[in-house]
Amino acid sequence: MSKVGLIIAREYSSRVKKKSFILMTILGPILMVGFIFGALYLGQQDEEKIKILVHDDTFAITQFINYEKENPNQLTVYDTSGKKNYDDAILDFKKSENYDLLVYLPENIIKTKNSTGIIQYKKPPTAKSLTYITNVINKAIEKSTLQFYNIPKEDYDKLKSNVQFRTIDIKTAEENNNMAKSAIGLLFGVIIYLFIFMYGVQVMKAVIEEKSNRIIEVLVSAVKPFELMMGKIIGIMLVGLTQFTIWVALCSLSITILSVVAFPDMMEAANQAEMMQSNIGNEVTMDNEFADIVFRQINWPLMIGLFLFYFVGGYLLYGSLMAAIGSAVDSETDTQQFMIPLSAPLAFAYIIAINIIGNPHGSTAFWCSEIPFTSPVVMLVRVAIGGEGMVWQVLLSMFLLIITFITTTWIASKIYRVGILMYGKKASYKELLKWIRFKD
Repeated sequence: MSKVGLIIAREYSSRVKKKSFILMTILGPILMVGFIFGALYLGQQDEEKIKILVHDDTFAITQFINYEKENPNQLTVYDTSGKKNYDDAILDFKKSENYDLLVYLPENIIKTKNSTGIIQYKKPPTAKSLTYITNVINKAIEKSTLQFYNIPKEDYDKLKSNVQFRTIDIKTAEENNNMAKSAIGLLFGVIIYLFIFMYGVQVMKAVIEEKSNRIIEVLVSAVKPFELMMGKIIGIMLVGLTQFTIWVALCSLSITILSVVAFPDMMEAANQAEMMQSNIGNEVTMDNEFADIVFRQINWPLMIGLFLFYFVGGYLLYGSLMAAIGSAVDSETDTQQFMIPLSAPLAFAYIIAINIIGNPHGSTAFWCSEIPFTSPVVMLVRVAIGGEGMVWQVLLSMFLLIITFITTTWIASKIYRVGILMYGKKASYKELLKWIRFKD
């Protein structure tokens, strides 16, 4: 076995045998799946009953609110209209524990198109509850307005337009689901972002530890600095891939078991994807949109293949630079001046990936998916969404990432071979440039 192979084997075996690695590999998926299903379970619970006190100066809207309630047990309305003025209603609301919200409907709310009502609370309502209440009140105002102007509801319904549009790709005959598709791409991108940073930092810490213990002096007497650096980078990368593979397997198994046992309705998506599709010309219609996206519209072999490439390429790019940083300092506290400019592109890529969802083929999305320091995160979002001209853009992005990795590895090796034997001196950017220019 070559010297690099021996270093890779040593780095890999020493890390996967650690109790912390075994513990996090097992607990990680359990915690992630637990949080996901915990949130789903809590979200399915019935919200507490809302009691609102309504002061209606129009004397007409409150009667329609009771008719518009979707669930009579969810919303109870108490009307103070005609009995007291608004100030008295406020006092009643403050004193009583029976009401959650106080709704004020001014007299001109029907006559004036852009008038404003007021909702006061003691405890902030949830966004879902507030949306529900405002929808119910707006429907009641609409009906009250029709009554005020003596407009038959049948005539109003004939004039009211509520046209829904489906956006369909002319070539694939598939409906545009950019938001859902991009969420899958963004998930892959976030995983890459976390793993690159997490295992890149491990490379840096390993170099600093060996340098501070003077172990590095013994190692470089037996192997070349470049071989030592590459052995560390590749060894820790294999540790990351091992942990990620185990996480995927355990998460998939846990999700399948919990979906069947605790959330049987969640499995309907998979069944509908196979049973409820019918071909009409070139169009495929499905009753379950989520199943359509997950099981048919996402090219999973391509996404997984690109994920592995960008994970490896992005890690090698950042890992080599972090190894160089580790060799240039004597302690972790000295890494801050170098880590901020190095981690900024990754954070920037994450922000860009979120913001390009609405325009995945714009110039910003294109350039950020081609620049090697941001492409591992951004490109996966664009590929998940799809579109014309993506093949050559992906190939160009992959080529640029490989070339940049080779270049940064060469630069990192120049810094590494000098930095690992430098002690007691804080390296500056000017010093690093000297090390890069240093000739054998």
